[in-house]
Amino acid sequence: METMIRMAERLSTGATRLVNRVNTARPRLSRCVICLASDQGGGLCRTCLLDLPHTDPCCRRCALPLSIGERGAQLCRQCERTDPPQDLSRIPWRYECPVDRMIQNYKYHGTRAQGAALARNWLEAADVPEPLPRALIPAPMDPQRLRERGFSQTAELADWFARATGVPVLAGRLQRHAGYRAQASLSRGERRRNLVEAFFVSGSAPLPEHVALVEDVVTTGATAEAMGHCLRRAGVQRLEVWALARTP
Repeated sequence: METMIRMAERLSTGATRLVNRVNTARPRLSRCVICLASDQGGGLCRTCLLDLPHTDPCCRRCALPLSIGERGAQLCRQCERTDPPQDLSRIPWRYECPVDRMIQNYKYHGTRAQGAALARNWLEAADVPEPLPRALIPAPMDPQRLRERGFSQTAELADWFARATGVPVLAGRLQRHAGYRAQASLSRGERRRNLVEAFFVSGSAPLPEHVALVEDVVTTGATAEAMGHCLRRAGVQRLEVWALARTP
């Protein structure tokens, strides 16, 4: 816990803000974005990377950390009951300090270096197995929020993951209908009601049978499930969810 507190404090220092000031989609990283130690380009030194809060052991399908009573099982009790649309989730970190602050800084303050640091270390942390998906599909972003923010974090993450894995991105195929409310302030029940028929697949070309849906954070899982059901209806046979963090 003390290590996490020190890491969070470092994220707010003046020197760290200077390192993280990069606002391009593909920042060049020569120092750890947390402790400022020299780095080989991944944006996180080995010590800080290993100190990030991991989801493992977690449910194979939703990446929710398993309780003590569930240890040794592949699925959490909720996935056993509800049968979510995704076959597999690759989400290496818990949405806790300092990962939560790094993602917030990336999304809401434009500190692209912190998002890049997590994305560039995601492949090793997530331990992605073969066979890889045939395409990556970024979760769609509300047009108003896209105009305000100036970039889509899921599109950028998909681009980083594509360069790491060689899997192409299918941008713009998954869309959301107008009138969809932002999920952040809604309860779990409100999120599910808000998501009924919220998404659709554009274009007439068939989707690959095996795809990965790219998100930044999976909170309740309601949004990922709604998008997953939409992709299933469009013909996807095997669905994975790739994201940076999972809310415990």
